[in-house]
Amino acid sequence: MEIAMTRLEILTLLYSLEALLEDGKSEKAKEVIKKVINEAEKVKPQE
Repeated sequence: MEIAMTRLEILTLLYSLEALLEDGKSEKAKEVIKKVINEAEKVKPQE
């Protein structure tokens, strides 16, 4: 099973992070980034 983000999903995530940072919520943005990284690390590439 392939798990990949679409271009639209990536843009949505980035715009959300940008809005958090512009609103002075850098800690929340870091929290979201860490969650995304953790989820990405769980996915094993297909051989």
